[in-house]
Amino acid sequence: MNSFHVGFKDIVSAGGFTLGVLIVLSVYSLGLVWQKLVVYRRVIGPLPGLVDRLRRIVESGKLAEAVALCKAAKGPAADVVMAALRGPSGKEERRAATERALEREVAVLERGLPVLGTIGSTAPFIGLFGTVLGVMRAFRDLAGAANAGPGVVAVGISEALIATAAGLFVAIPAIVAYNYFTSRANRFSDELRWITDEILDRLAEPAESR
Repeated sequence: MNSFHVGFKDIVSAGGFTLGVLIVLSVYSLGLVWQKLVVYRRVIGPLPGLVDRLRRIVESGKLAEAVALCKAAKGPAADVVMAALRGPSGKEERRAATERALEREVAVLERGLPVLGTIGSTAPFIGLFGTVLGVMRAFRDLAGAANAGPGVVAVGISEALIATAAGLFVAIPAIVAYNYFTSRANRFSDELRWITDEILDRLAEPAESR
């Protein structure tokens, strides 16, 4: 148990400042992922059930029921639909108001995602930079060693490669999270845009045809 503890300290020491940077990025990205999960659950969680109910109501032409449903449901998705139902008079004006409401909610969902994408794309290069520094240090130690041998180089390079592994360890979850959240935000936008377009088309119909 003690040897593992010493080995871990050696790894951290060998990683140098680049490993410290990667640890900070890892903690920050995990915190950001947790925050986005909470936000997405609040914003998108009720969406499937709400959209299904709104689809049935709108197809039946009962827009008053759609208004009542959105008032009862509340939340960002309901606010976007209400912008279509209770927006300014005129189809284009309502569409513009709906787009503004939708853009506000999508902006909330996408907040922080560029940071995740940046961490995912740069962490491997930070790790590679640490590895290059570690290899240079290993060869410098080899040159100054009295009894130089393959073992000296192997130990130095193996420690240097820790930085590359750490970079990948940070990057892969960040990229996966970025793609997941981006996909969810796009689906949220597409589903709400579909249902609001249906509502706007219904509202544009003559009253006797509803």
